[in-house]
Amino acid sequence: MSISQKGIDLQTKNLGIDPDIFTKILELYQDNSYAHLTGIKIVAMGPGKLIAEMVIDKHNSNMAGTLHGGATATLVDVCMGMACFTKGSIVVSSNINVSYLAAGKVGDKVIAVGQVIRAGKTAFFAEASLEDEKGKIIAKGTGTFFFIETLIEQN
Repeated sequence: MSISQKGIDLQTKNLGIDPDIFTKILELYQDNSYAHLTGIKIVAMGPGKLIAEMVIDKHNSNMAGTLHGGATATLVDVCMGMACFTKGSIVVSSNINVSYLAAGKVGDKVIAVGQVIRAGKTAFFAEASLEDEKGKIIAKGTGTFFFIETLIEQN
């Protein structure tokens, strides 16, 4: 089933990855209900890179009205893990580290970029940066991800 058949319009840009991998990632993402709870939208994917955005809403804020640390960690994790997916591999998080550098407020849009630093046979290393629309860095993250399986079978 294609993304359009599911009635979903993510308007995600393909920045140069294999079209079959691109489609498969979007299909898998549609089934990731936890990531959707935070309102994460995938904006673009390229080789080893994923760009996402999220508008900070009341449901992903803390009692101070700023972006909740758990929502921040989820965005960092999703961006880094899915950046690994663009390399054609399904991975799971082994370790992530998040540095919280500034507060994002309800109503702000957060732009997140995840990048693969090294793709090995069994482990991937990635980093992520979260900024608001004015370029203020909200958080930085690094992570290690374990290879589970190939995303699509190559002919």
